[in-house]
Amino acid sequence: MTSGSPIAGAAGNTPPVSPSQGNAGGNGSVRSSPFPTNDEAGGGGGGIGGAGANASGATGGNGGNGAANSITGSSVTRAGGGGGGTADNPGGSGGPGGGGAGGDDPSAPGISGGNNTGSGGGGAGANAHPVMSGAGGKGIVIIRYKFQ
Repeated sequence: MTSGSPIAGAAGNTPPVSPSQGNAGGNGSVRSSPFPTNDEAGGGGGGIGGAGANASGATGGNGGNGAANSITGSSVTRAGGGGGGTADNPGGSGGPGGGGAGGDDPSAPGISGGNNTGSGGGGAGANAHPVMSGAGGKGIVIIRYKFQ
């Protein structure tokens, strides 16, 4: 890696379907060589309502927005993206709708997504084992019907 080279985020909604099943993740960053350094940061994960933010220098990208729905009778936002993890700087925040925050220390775990939200978990710190990334939040099935 060379100084400042972005690490491309993954595409969302692959294969493409309608309605969309998510948005792209943000780009990660590496600010100096040799790899790895303490200047690394992950991009935010995409949410159902928007793409994840790119890492900004050594700060993790924020997770993408979730989407609001009123099927239960009140508006609830779900399916936010997880924040990007970092090495020694602030991790990205989870996207609105229950996304977990990214780890902000070389060995910090990511925070799991909110229960019953279907949201993404935050990325682990740069030197943490990948299994330390936050788990995605469990989804929920709500069936609404009209009785005569």
